[in-house]
Amino acid sequence: MRRRYGGLLALLLVLLGAVSPAQAKQKPKPKWLVLANVTVVDVRDGTNQPGMTVVIRDQRITGIAKQAIIQLDRNVQVVNATGLYLIPGLWDMHVHLTLRPEPGLASEILLPLLVAHGVVGVRDMGSDWEQIQRLRQEIAGGKLAGFTLLSPGPFVDGPQPASASVAPVANAAEARAAVRALKARGVDFIKVQAKLSRESYFAVADEAKRQGIPFAGHVPESMNAGEVSDAGQRSIEHLSPALPGDAGILLACSGMETELRQELAALGEAEQKPDAKLEDLRARMRALQSKLLDSYSPPKCEALLARLARNRTWVAPTLIWSRSFRPLSPQDLGQDVPLQYVPAATRKRWEAGRKRYVESVPPETFALTQRIAEKSQALAGALHRAGVPLLAGTDSFDGFDLSGFSLHQELELLVKAGLKPAQALQAATLNPAKFLGRERDFGAVEVGKVADLVLLDANPMEDIRNTRKIRGVVLEGHFFDRVELDKMLAGVEAAANREPAASGGK
Repeated sequence: MRRRYGGLLALLLVLLGAVSPAQAKQKPKPKWLVLANVTVVDVRDGTNQPGMTVVIRDQRITGIAKQAIIQLDRNVQVVNATGLYLIPGLWDMHVHLTLRPEPGLASEILLPLLVAHGVVGVRDMGSDWEQIQRLRQEIAGGKLAGFTLLSPGPFVDGPQPASASVAPVANAAEARAAVRALKARGVDFIKVQAKLSRESYFAVADEAKRQGIPFAGHVPESMNAGEVSDAGQRSIEHLSPALPGDAGILLACSGMETELRQELAALGEAEQKPDAKLEDLRARMRALQSKLLDSYSPPKCEALLARLARNRTWVAPTLIWSRSFRPLSPQDLGQDVPLQYVPAATRKRWEAGRKRYVESVPPETFALTQRIAEKSQALAGALHRAGVPLLAGTDSFDGFDLSGFSLHQELELLVKAGLKPAQALQAATLNPAKFLGRERDFGAVEVGKVADLVLLDANPMEDIRNTRKIRGVVLEGHFFDRVELDKMLAGVEAAANREPAASGGK
């Protein structure tokens, strides 16, 4: 393990006169940050290295060793980390920061919520690009400077009204033009959505390769998951068939795939009819979901997963979304989510909508929802065992899926799916770095990497739920202690309760 740390800093750790985090934050931002006597967690193999000194200068880790000589002055901040555990900063690889209409939602609520929960970077999976750029400017201007935000701007999807968050295309020519236009606007990648035709999808894939820009997203309803993998799609989002556009991998594992595709297309047409009745549509969807679960073919799925692994197609299961989107039982009213951080009007809408749903659906709906959640979880485990690389993502912010908080729920669900705690942590640390081609910069606690780190009160290798026990967050070398994180959360709560605007929800 030490070979990744470099040589020893020196022979003796001098801590006389060390300042406490509370004292240090009153001084000018130090050029040096030292985390003393901390247990470093190696997410690569799940081992721990206790009693380490981690030295940070100019936003990067410059040394990790058992002992060090530290000359203390006003430019050095020393944090006594005895009894604490140090992990890399977490990434949420599937969020939506600017799709909701509330003013200031992303900057006043979602960003501080993410950081307070140890999340130092996100992959936004479809938003208003102008809002994303303004948000990046706010970040660079000092609001949580160092937080990393990647985004594709608007989705590329099938024919529909255009908007700031959707770039609709009807044919191959329009698809190619959309890819070129988005690249010219400076987006980080292209996001494909569920309603793309086969012609449009293959045009997006080919043009993205021509333009040298990656593409990721859903498995379009017109496509098979193996086909999108072969086409070079970097990641597939979602495992749950809670909505038709999220069932791509499970549908490709079905022994009735052709028949179910026909039923799915017919359901989509029925939804567009002006006289469509919600209860009838719900009943047809439940029937389709039941068939999908019942027709799961282990041999067919095994061949598909081998194909994904061979192509190095990443998957973001978003297991927590499938559990947040619909309650698993009549008693599941979202009480375990800290709703005080949700804008008041949105919170009331979520609660009222869930209450109406619980009171209106038949009992068998909850049993089906539970089956869907269990199958999605089992499929995540099967993907991992087959060698398909996973990314931790939440699809927040919406419907009891709370940014920051839900990433820890996702890690716990990945462990329940069969991953070891270190492997679950990799999905939110090392794997995002590999996926983005930035393993030299982040993803592990190692010399030379950007100092995006999380201090924990307990060992996450013993219990993944210990990632919730955050004592401090280091964001590009700036240390936020527990007092500062609590103030951050108090600010979020105040902003949420003064927010007048209502928002929609899934």
